[in-house]
Amino acid sequence: MNLLDLGFNNDLTAYLRDNQLSNFSIGRVTQEHRERYIVSDGENEYEAEITGNLRFSATSRADFPAVGDWVTMTIYDSDQAIIHKILPRKSVLERQAVGKFGEIQIISANIDVAFIIQAINNNFSINRLERYLTICYSANIEPVLVISKIDLSTEKEIQDAISNLEKRDKKVKYILLSNITLKGLDQILDFIQTGRTYCVVGSSGVGKSTLINNLLKKNILKTGQISHSTNKGRHVTDHRELFVLEKWGHHY
Repeated sequence: MNLLDLGFNNDLTAYLRDNQLSNFSIGRVTQEHRERYIVSDGENEYEAEITGNLRFSATSRADFPAVGDWVTMTIYDSDQAIIHKILPRKSVLERQAVGKFGEIQIISANIDVAFIIQAINNNFSINRLERYLTICYSANIEPVLVISKIDLSTEKEIQDAISNLEKRDKKVKYILLSNITLKGLDQILDFIQTGRTYCVVGSSGVGKSTLINNLLKKNILKTGQISHSTNKGRHVTDHRELFVLEKWGHHY
């Protein structure tokens, strides 16, 4: 694996050259843990902190690195690094920071495509989808609706959902998915291209973690089931991490 597999491109190369940054090591943030970061250069991962200058010059949380950011860094002690600069972001997936009115929290950066997961049996909502679409379009991220848990619904329920979707927005691409039978997984894999970055978003219990585990062919993320008493998803945890898919590309 190398930087190209992580999504490095000619625009970033030109930026580094034009701003005299080519002498720094380059990496991509794959995890964030309270202002400590894991950064990959394609071959190795490093535990990293930001420089004091970057910390003190930050005017908001948006000025700190986020998962998906490209950064310049200095490597020391073989597995440690100092982050000097965040490279320009081509897209930002963001939300209102919890408990901090008016402050924006960056969920991830440099996303190409968002897979919006909605469960057909209890979660499918055109209004909720439109909120996600607004976020994606404003951030220049391509949305793809994944209608999950089709193994738990009738053909009529599926067709009704598709009909309601097409009445509201014919442009939105959609994929029908069962994480149990794996129907639709090949369509998602066919959609994924090397060097592009994909994120998975949606409510709790709709199958996000199971989908990522199926794509990775590993049980990396904990999964939550739907509560039969409330018909709502059990919240597991917010998880933001960049994974690389073998032979394809990468996603969150």
